[in-house]
Amino acid sequence: MFSEAEQRRLAEIEALLRVDDPGFVQRFDARWGAWRKRKIAVILAFLMAVTVTLVALIIGSVGGAFFGLAGMGVASGVWLSHRSR
Repeated sequence: MFSEAEQRRLAEIEALLRVDDPGFVQRFDARWGAWRKRKIAVILAFLMAVTVTLVALIIGSVGGAFFGLAGMGVASGVWLSHRSR
């Protein structure tokens, strides 16, 4: 955790950057906003894949369970690929 002086200095730097180069700040904010939307989509896709897997296992469909597990793997891969950057 940053000390109070470090937090204050960081806030000063951020304010100066917003004044000095607003285009950069807008691109940076847009990038993080896009990742938030993508993160929500990935979480929903993972939950959907878990649901498909559970339903497939309950009804005894091996193929459905396989596709559900594959969906979980894809959603996990998308999540991890962004977090590793």
